[in-house]
Order: sequence, then structure tokens, then C-alpha cells
Amino acid sequence: MFFYAIVLFVLVSLGIFTWFYLFNIYETRVTVHPKYLTADLDSKIEINVIPLNSFGSRALLRNISAKFEIISGDSLVKISESTSDKITLQSLGQLGKVEILVTPEIGLFPSKIEIEIIGKK
Repeated sequence: MFFYAIVLFVLVSLGIFTWFYLFNIYETRVTVHPKYLTADLDSKIEINVIPLNSFGSRALLRNISAKFEIISGDSLVKISESTSDKITLQSLGQLGKVEILVTPEIGLFPSKIEIEIIGKK
């Protein structure tokens, strides 16, 4: 009987550890790839919101949604794809700067992303 109590305690402890440290979302990371757009109609940029666990890696089996708002420069880009955790912007061929406010559903503060549209390389 004592053996079963020890096994149950270990399994419950392992389950709690797994939930709180691997599955639970502690913060979010906003990634931008590539870092800038070019003044070309084919130039695209992708902004992702990634949920992070306590170890700083992607939280297992968890998704997060975010609100993406173009603060300035909305005449310089168009939204080519949008999901709950990702947005893809396409350049309209003009130089300038675009500012986007990313507000994740879980998080204390929104993130302000500045994207520069540079000349063709």
C-alpha cells in the first residue's frame, strides 16, 4: 500500500510540474521576419506571436491569439494574410516607416513594432 502511495505522489507531482512549467504560458514573444521591407510589390514581412513557457521555449500544445493594429503607415502596406497569431504585410512600393501595435490576449503590455521600408537592393 505504501508503494502505491509513493507512485501516486510521484505521478501527481510530475503532472503538476509538467503543467506549470511546460504547458502554462508565462509570456509571449513577438517575432518579425525579415527585419525590414523593400519598396517592391513582392516584398513581404511576417509578424508572429509565440507563447512561451517558464523555460523560455514555445509552450507545448498551446496557441495564443493577438490583436494587430497598424498605428501609422497604413497607406504603405497591405495585409496579405492574417490569422489569430500571425499577420503578413506586403509592401505597396513606397518608402517610409510602418508602426504596428501587437496586443496578445495573455500579457501585460502591448508591443510596438516599427518596420522600415527601404529602397530596392
